[in-house]
Amino acid sequence: MTTTKTTLALCCLPALLLSLACSSSKDDKSNTGATTEKYLGIEMPTDGFMVKNTGRTIAAGDDAEYCEVSEIPGKPTDTYYVNRLEFGNGDHSHHLIVNAALPGGAAEAKLATMKIGDQVPCLSSQGAFGDGFEFMGGIQRPYGDMSFPAGVGRVYHGGQRIVFDFHYYNTSDKDVEARSAVAFHLTDEANVKHIAQVIGFNNFTIDTPPGQQAKFTGECTFSQDMLVSSITRHTHRWGTDYSVWWQGGADDQQLIWTSHNFEEDTYHPFDAPRLMKKGEGFKFECDYDNTETHALTFGPNATDEMCILFSIGWEANDGEAYTKQDCNITQIGSDGIGHVVDISTFPKPTAEQVQSCKDNSASLSSGCSDCACNTCAAVIDQCVSDADCSPILDCVRQTGCQQADCAGACADVINQHSPGTGKLIQIASCLGAACPSVCSGAPAGADAGAN
Repeated sequence: MTTTKTTLALCCLPALLLSLACSSSKDDKSNTGATTEKYLGIEMPTDGFMVKNTGRTIAAGDDAEYCEVSEIPGKPTDTYYVNRLEFGNGDHSHHLIVNAALPGGAAEAKLATMKIGDQVPCLSSQGAFGDGFEFMGGIQRPYGDMSFPAGVGRVYHGGQRIVFDFHYYNTSDKDVEARSAVAFHLTDEANVKHIAQVIGFNNFTIDTPPGQQAKFTGECTFSQDMLVSSITRHTHRWGTDYSVWWQGGADDQQLIWTSHNFEEDTYHPFDAPRLMKKGEGFKFECDYDNTETHALTFGPNATDEMCILFSIGWEANDGEAYTKQDCNITQIGSDGIGHVVDISTFPKPTAEQVQSCKDNSASLSSGCSDCACNTCAAVIDQCVSDADCSPILDCVRQTGCQQADCAGACADVINQHSPGTGKLIQIASCLGAACPSVCSGAPAGADAGAN
């Protein structure tokens, strides 16, 4: 059996996966909306403003992802009520995710030490700069439009730092320029009674052998009453059919939508916002046709795969605070369906796995070592035995990196062994579910407020 290793630094992994140098400067007239000129397919707003990133050159054949620091124009006393966001990316873009730093968070503090236009290799804004972001939106095509229903919108402030997480996969034989932008369309304060949230349901259990077809089903439910206006699929190019059903409620197991194309048919709006009661949610299935010579597992690169269901929603009950609803599926139950982490679904370790784990956990407290090894040693051993997961685990363990540092400290290793990230997230999820009271630094989003 391969030697088992554990580390508290695994708390950083869930955050690693999952948004012009002065483009937002006050004297940049291109952002004022005074012209109808288009940029990346977006017309300069006459009812708002646009923020652009500096971007960079992506060499032919490169698969690269960067997080760039930017800023919303205006002074901190300027409040913007937004009812529509448009996103643009250049040719050969794989995805764009834009995140806004929330006041008082670790991300805001970290970004305040950086300059507009600073870039770092990343897998996510959270992985690069720490917790404390609001997911503004994103696209996996060159253009996207996020319009909110009546009475729903977003609120931003002048000087608020934002991050462009742009991923380009340049399959051409020439260099390309990686450029990104987001346009803010403004409305009156009275028109924003609810704050729209982008909710992600992530199935990390996908694993399609080379040359084979496979399908993976997951279920996620809400932990509070929610109103949901739309759903969006996210897979990479080997994803074929993608189906979504209601989970719970009067329409339990009824099919909502089947998408047949990962690029052209990704968004399904509802005719009216749908009330989802606490305990209700979605079942979703991702189908794959692996035409490659390597297995397709969950990973951040364009040569990996993903299975994510996004939805736009907000709390249904007036006066009730929103609770984060994201859901991470890391184990498949006896029914063949992936569920949010339940410690009973993780494989029970053998005595040999437990002992090997304890032998290699000298840096942990006895309480943490006992809990982690007695519960999660089998999951850890699966990672250590995997050619891609083990090198990433070694890097996290050896560097002792924390959440805001791992993407940078282990960027090269993660990029080279990206198919191993799904298995590594399973370890973090197991530790967070089993040992949050005795092992400090439980994984962010291990239970994520969803059921």
